Amino acid sequence: MRVLACSTTGAGHFTPMKPWLRAFAAAGHDVLVLGPPALEESVREWAFAPGAEADPAVVGPLWGRVYQLAPAEAKQMVEGEIFTRHNAGAMLDPVGAVIDDFQPDLVLRDPMEWASAVCAGRAGVPQVRIAISLAAEDAQLLSMASPILEDWEPGTTELVAASPFLTRFPASLDPPIYPATARYRFAEETHRSVAPDFVYATLGTVAPTMNHLLPWYGVLTAALEPLPVRALLTVGKDLDPGIVTPAASNVDVRAWADHAAVLSEAAVIVHHGGSGTTLDALAAGTPQVVVPLFADQNANAVAIDTAGVGFAAGGQPFVMRMPEDGDVELVRATVEQALVTPAIARRAEKVAGEIRALPPLDVALLD
Repeated sequence: MRVLACSTTGAGHFTPMKPWLRAFAAAGHDVLVLGPPALEESVREWAFAPGAEADPAVVGPLWGRVYQLAPAEAKQMVEGEIFTRHNAGAMLDPVGAVIDDFQPDLVLRDPMEWASAVCAGRAGVPQVRIAISLAAEDAQLLSMASPILEDWEPGTTELVAASPFLTRFPASLDPPIYPATARYRFAEETHRSVAPDFVYATLGTVAPTMNHLLPWYGVLTAALEPLPVRALLTVGKDLDPGIVTPAASNVDVRAWADHAAVLSEAAVIVHHGGSGTTLDALAAGTPQVVVPLFADQNANAVAIDTAGVGFAAGGQPFVMRMPEDGDVELVRATVEQALVTPAIARRAEKVAGEIRALPPLDVALLD
């Protein structure tokens, strides 16, 4: 079988595809990845077909306006105009040409790469979405993209909504919206051996690349320093740990740590609410303190708080959150609350059990 994987750039978009691509390749299938040229550096294990990117002279000013808008307008600008009209618009011809040439039997989609939805539909090729967010968030993105998609190819919205939606989120946090929802887990399991005074903190892989968000590392170290804990803060392989100030004697700042190992030991994880980190912590049964910074992270924070597996430390929908007066105290108080609330640890373990009961990732889930 020939599998075409289509993704936008960004670790949060392509990384969730990688385990599936490895599974398809291990099963003997022919895998080709298609995306904007900037995606190529992330695609090392598979063949890559470069597509096209939107005109920077057009999308640059749009990005500059985004966070000056009210949250609802900002989200529409990003999802409708930038990701759909411009990014996907630039990819329509390349995706169509690759489908004609490669003749895939299946198109594996980043849900925000809309050109693949349109072109797969036109060619009659089955398509599958690898979820990068909660179903409710995904459905909202589809509704925002829909007017443009329907202009390009009537019926695309219905086709996308009916396509398989593969997600790691458990149903208790993420009620099904799409009829073809399939839940899965990674085969590896994290075995908890908790150190009650150990706190793990991370802002993921994207925040370290955004200069205006770097002050948040100082917020985290200042919040953790007075607490009777030993903490590990990871900043990503592209950022010098020495950039994190002020230094704190009880906070070990590193570029990277084994995610599964630290999650198995941490009494609490403090993070930004990215879906990958959120899901890994859920699977490990680690209580969470979520400090949402941008995009859909606030939705994840609300889901964590509502499910009783952790606490949200501030945030509001779809804003670029910069540190403000009181954030150090807010994060510190929320971590303290998490450390002394046994109920969230019990609830986190229950949700981890729900995830362990899911089928492991396997291409057979698509049969």
